[in-house]
Amino acid sequence: MLTRALASIASQTFDDYEVVIVNDAGDEAEVREIVKKQKSAVRSKITIVTNEVSNGREAALESGLAASHNRYYAVHDDDDSWHPHFLKKTVAYLDEHPEAGGVATRCEIIRERVRADGTCIEIEREVLSTDNYGLSLVDMMVENYTPPISQLIRREVADRVGHWDGSLQTQADWDFNLRLLADSPVGFIDGEPLAYWHHRDTMDAALGNSVVTDAYLHKWDNLHIRDRYLRAMLATEDPSSPHLGQALLSAEYYRRMREELARVDSGFHSSLNLVHVNMLNTMTALHEQVHELRGEVSALREQLDAGSSLQQSLRRTASLPKRILRRLLGR
Repeated sequence: MLTRALASIASQTFDDYEVVIVNDAGDEAEVREIVKKQKSAVRSKITIVTNEVSNGREAALESGLAASHNRYYAVHDDDDSWHPHFLKKTVAYLDEHPEAGGVATRCEIIRERVRADGTCIEIEREVLSTDNYGLSLVDMMVENYTPPISQLIRREVADRVGHWDGSLQTQADWDFNLRLLADSPVGFIDGEPLAYWHHRDTMDAALGNSVVTDAYLHKWDNLHIRDRYLRAMLATEDPSSPHLGQALLSAEYYRRMREELARVDSGFHSSLNLVHVNMLNTMTALHEQVHELRGEVSALREQLDAGSSLQQSLRRTASLPKRILRRLLGR
């Protein structure tokens, strides 16, 4: 996966960047071997940071940020990838919009299947959140619809609002996005997807996505984040003040209502499909009966035609003695 990620970065048309690889308690020799195979222009930009003990996936980002102090940064998981113009367009946007705390691009989900040898083959692609045309705090309170691979963050703003919460096992990116959007607007570059979020439906923690392998953690971490903001709201001198926690509470009930509507809608469509199948079966049976009736009518018609021919033949046979007798009598 790391090889693909480095190839994605190396293909960028914007080349004024540095790469910090966080080796979170993995085999450093293996990482260095992969880096050694890169072109010298890319190798010179790479710094490897190794955590002897892993403090979790979400906490690993802090090690990378500690080793870099650029104006902007992106979180590029080793299993995702970028369009060659990703950095060029996102950097230009933040340069032109100093008020923005970050910028996101249209993102495409690439679904893959993991082969026995660990390699991946692409199955299909789907543009993510096609009904969204920007990032808003209102929408982000409901759910995170912007993966890290599609974002470039202004470091100054991230330092102000706080980085990813390393105590979380999942959802740290969502928690960060909430604080980011509560502080500053975040831009959006629409059009062709510039970020690719690779999904693998496998329960293998080393190869799968956390949204699959840690689905239950995503659910509970989501609730824990909401609880934390609610507690912060209730701890203020005036609990009735409008705070983020109150808004998150409303958003959570909205999310649950939407899930229930989706469940009801799914059941409704299932019922319609069942009715449709029953109607098709009934129509098929009726067509078969009509076909059988047509066959029976054709058989009866043939019998009637055969009976009419026999009757005419009998009439001709019955009149034959009369004609012979007339000839004998000379009539």
